[in-house]
Amino acid sequence: MKNILFSAVPKDAAWFDAVYITGRSTPISFKNNRIYSVNESENSGFGVRVNMDGKTGFSSTNDPSGVADTVRRAAATAPYGEVEKFKIPGGTVKGFDPHDSSIDLFDPKEEIAAAELFIRKIESAFPSINVDMSVSASAGSFRLINSQGVDLEYIDSLYSVSVSCSYVVKDGDKIDTWESVSALKPIDYNYLSDILINRIARGINREKLASGTYPVILPPSAAARFLGIIASGLNGQALWKGISPLAGKMGEKVFSDSLSLIDDPRIEGSPYTAPFDGEGINPSRRALINKGVVEGFIADLKYAERLGIDPTGNAARGYSSLPSPSFNGITMDPGSMSFNEIVKGIELGIVAEQFIGLGQSNTLNGDFSANLDLAFLVENGEIKGRLKDCMISGNVYDLMKGNIILSREMERKGSSLLPYICLDGVSFTA
Repeated sequence: MKNILFSAVPKDAAWFDAVYITGRSTPISFKNNRIYSVNESENSGFGVRVNMDGKTGFSSTNDPSGVADTVRRAAATAPYGEVEKFKIPGGTVKGFDPHDSSIDLFDPKEEIAAAELFIRKIESAFPSINVDMSVSASAGSFRLINSQGVDLEYIDSLYSVSVSCSYVVKDGDKIDTWESVSALKPIDYNYLSDILINRIARGINREKLASGTYPVILPPSAAARFLGIIASGLNGQALWKGISPLAGKMGEKVFSDSLSLIDDPRIEGSPYTAPFDGEGINPSRRALINKGVVEGFIADLKYAERLGIDPTGNAARGYSSLPSPSFNGITMDPGSMSFNEIVKGIELGIVAEQFIGLGQSNTLNGDFSANLDLAFLVENGEIKGRLKDCMISGNVYDLMKGNIILSREMERKGSSLLPYICLDGVSFTA
């Protein structure tokens, strides 16, 4: 492939880079408490960028014999591409593989049997419950070649489990809840059943709360959605387009002292890490917000050049898509209180587990309005029953300036490693 690539690129090209991505996966699906499907699939593809006279063309293929034609198509489209003045990197190194060989031990028969036992445990607590579930294992590789002499490849692996439960209580009310976990290799996920069972059991009891402003505790999965609103303002693409509220705020204190947001490419155990990004930049752990002060942004080569900053190693890329800025892994500095201690300190408040519609508000400015799909009342330091037909609203930027309490417990959800976050003065509508 390399020889074909180099021979096909026009001699007067300013630069080029190419990726070759492979992957295989085995997803197992359960619907309505029963096995639904088992599939195996393989996919691979080649994508190339060619810069000619300051403009970049792009083309891709999943035909391994079509590399030369794909390069020629990319060069032919360059005159119609965007002006891109950045230089591609050399000297990229591969420090690790985000891969665990135990992924090869994935046995569909064993996984089906384990999942059936998992579902039976939930059914034993709630016989009429409906459970959908997926268990999958995948492995692949990412190879990057460019005109600066880079030719590196890493292999990766991913094991993931997701479970959703739907339970109808006696009065016809329905409780929907879900959980997921991911890792580099097959892991024991049975603890998720206890979380789901306890959540549904608590949700059977209905509580009421008058409209007003209250402290709201966000578990890590919910916290990730809130922090995603702030993270979008730290994206170099949003900055260059002038739509980020954090534009021009570098070095300014914008948030509470309790808020420190970090882009971390090496979160322990995460299957979403990589030794280099889609353009060959080696990423490093970087503070984006440090004790409320804006200290950094993420950018790929294109937006780094346009903003006049150094590239940050945050280019995400598939073989059929151009690179774009993306976070490696979001984490925070934890707090000093436990989750239970935070709850005990609340006289009247809410634990907001699941939202509907958070992303439909004017999130560019930090505004949100979300229906609480699953939330629980906190009264006199204890978590009570479910709050139904209610919503929370406000502005994330304003709330993150106020009193924030972070738990010392940290949980990884997807590519994020986060604590429980307690926000004060959130507007609640019954």
